[in-house]
Amino acid sequence: MNGDITYRRIEPSDNATLKQLVRAGLASNGLAIPGTAYFDPNLDDLCSYYKGLPGKRNYFVAVDGNGRVLGGCGLDVFEGLAGCAELQKLYVAEDCHGHGIATTLIGMVEEEARRLGYEQIYIETHSNLQDALRLYAKAGYEQIDRPPYAVHETMDSFLIKRL
Repeated sequence: MNGDITYRRIEPSDNATLKQLVRAGLASNGLAIPGTAYFDPNLDDLCSYYKGLPGKRNYFVAVDGNGRVLGGCGLDVFEGLAGCAELQKLYVAEDCHGHGIATTLIGMVEEEARRLGYEQIYIETHSNLQDALRLYAKAGYEQIDRPPYAVHETMDSFLIKRL
């Protein structure tokens, strides 16, 4: 990590780095398996995906002073619940953990969700991702039982937060 961290919306040049961050984060936690973002067909072009439905989804990245993408986090409409967004693909480079990047990205996603008129945010994650679960709890997300509207069959931890 070098220099000040800035935050911005995703750009096409971020795609390859974000794909690598997502896959590295999942692989290091034993989750390079079907049913996770590791095999998400949109992973090759996250920028087009998140910019493809204006007013419903968005993705933010953290960048250091040298232009290195340190992490990112997105939101998308969640069809399972009225007025709900889904927090998606929160990944930060391993050497950048502990610097508040994930917390800032979550705050940006929540602010964007409010701006877009969402009333709550839903998360599907996995119990292998203990650091993420602690982070979400600290940010005010409450663990819930597996809901009938769960989308990702491999995920086993579900959280929600009212905005």
